[in-house]
Amino acid sequence: MRYIRKYYRLLPGLLLILTLMGLIQEAAGASPDETAGPQPESLIKDLQAGGFLVYFRHAETDRSQVDSDRNNLSNCSTQRNLSEAGRAQARAIGKAIRSLSIPVGKVITSPYCRAKDTAQLAFGKAEISYDLRFGVGDDAEQTAYLSQALVGMLSTPPEKGTNTVLVSHTANLKEATGIWPKPEGAAYIFKPVDGENFKYIGRLSSDAWSGMAASL
Repeated sequence: MRYIRKYYRLLPGLLLILTLMGLIQEAAGASPDETAGPQPESLIKDLQAGGFLVYFRHAETDRSQVDSDRNNLSNCSTQRNLSEAGRAQARAIGKAIRSLSIPVGKVITSPYCRAKDTAQLAFGKAEISYDLRFGVGDDAEQTAYLSQALVGMLSTPPEKGTNTVLVSHTANLKEATGIWPKPEGAAYIFKPVDGENFKYIGRLSSDAWSGMAASL
């Protein structure tokens, strides 16, 4: 009986959290079809004009490593880091984007080393935001907060004539939009709408950038 009373005391708070998460999903246009969207040629042309958010899942990682200290994210030795293939992948993405004359403004990343390194290797810069950190293992309230923060980022127009790049993780995008970004290195394109919402445009694999650059 004691545990039942405790459950009912917690119920209003749990319902509030679930409601907030539902509103976030609704605002984001929940669960868009990530297989739909323009062909790479059309996406590249759009990006060349600027005005989009490009969400990258970090580049390929060394799966023999694990995250063992979430309290000190400046210590790369306690994290799953980019593999050599992932470092090459990030460099190739950045090189192709420059070859395609796609203007990149802000580059905002998770504080995890694999995300920061992806950004630095691809774009030569990284503005760290703890709102993009890996949220797996957080409680429901923190998960809802990170989702809402990402919704806000995806709804914020880039500086005129540029695209904003976000480098983060899987769960963040899944919770905010319903999209599970895969594999590592994939990019998902969003268009801010009225400064308060956003529209999912399409997906580019890590190889698509280089493939389009090679076709020039």
